[in-house]
Amino acid sequence: MVESAGGPATVDLRREHELIRRGLELLERAGRRLAVDRSVSDSGLADLVELLRRLADRCHHAKEETHLYPAMRARGLPPDDRLRELLAAHGESRDYLRTLGGFPSLAERVAAALLYVRAMREHLDAEERDVFPIADRMFTPEEQSRIVHGYAETERAFGPGFGDAVARDLDRLQGLFPP
Repeated sequence: MVESAGGPATVDLRREHELIRRGLELLERAGRRLAVDRSVSDSGLADLVELLRRLADRCHHAKEETHLYPAMRARGLPPDDRLRELLAAHGESRDYLRTLGGFPSLAERVAAALLYVRAMREHLDAEERDVFPIADRMFTPEEQSRIVHGYAETERAFGPGFGDAVARDLDRLQGLFPP
């Protein structure tokens, strides 16, 4: 997904937000369906949870935690307490995914799915509103390039074509969780 040559380092993260939002829409459908009639494919739900774990947590959050947030902290912006809030939200989302990936009761699955969706949407909105505009302005082109290079290093662990594979997986899962 890393393609932000010469532009803001947040371009890649915003692109990932779009993919994450697609996954959240599917998880919300699955959670609501589970709550009403339990007609959700267990293997499809497991695939969706694993996709969100790889994309949102292991890739996207890792880029922020390892590259963007430390660079912003080094510059003193945004306030350190705001970064702590965002990191806490990463931890909260991991907890929901952990619950979904385990063997919870039906009620716990529904709650974890819907709470994850809500928490992640709020988190993505907060980043786009409060963090990314600051990051877009605060770094020199050289610093932006270093951050993007760090993203590429993080993403390399997921293999070539990771973004395309995620998009294909979302397309496939769309069929399992129609509107």
